[in-house]
Amino acid sequence: MYNYIKGTLISADENTAVVEACGVGYELFVSSYTAERLGKIGNECKIYCYLNVQEDDMSLFGFADEIEKDFFKKLIGISGIGCKMAISILSSGSLSDIISAIAGSDAGKLSKIKGIGKKTAERIIVELHDKIAPGTETALFQPTAVVLNANNEAIEALLSLGYTRQEAQIAVARCEKTGMSTEEIVLAALKG
Repeated sequence: MYNYIKGTLISADENTAVVEACGVGYELFVSSYTAERLGKIGNECKIYCYLNVQEDDMSLFGFADEIEKDFFKKLIGISGIGCKMAISILSSGSLSDIISAIAGSDAGKLSKIKGIGKKTAERIIVELHDKIAPGTETALFQPTAVVLNANNEAIEALLSLGYTRQEAQIAVARCEKTGMSTEEIVLAALKG
């Protein structure tokens, strides 16, 4: 129903964000990754959405980019993983680290996430491993790893230039476009 909302960021914390668009304030459940990338309060932002409809509840979940949203949808497709659990998984670390743990069949790393036991971690690996493993031609996340690596490298470069982690993440999020190299992202971020 909703693809994205573009509006003014009213508030953001580790678990939720409120975006006002056309006089309506939308409260979205977000991962810490998304909360960090939304920018400053009062600035315009664009947040990708997933509307979860249940018998007694309608909730919006928000994502900094379509890559995170696609991964979220893969997670909630796994038996036993609900929307809030998927957000918790996405908040546990960088998306590239989570994908690496799945591709590497590292159930131990996944089971360290709050609310994820060994069996659930193994189920995540079994269900998603073939979809993200290197060499899989239908892999949804193949390009993601490259984009995330370039973004992470750009963030690290900005950190070495004196940016705080949050400033670096916001700068990269604002200027990064698909296909940009690390150097192009850093130069664009430095130009503002």
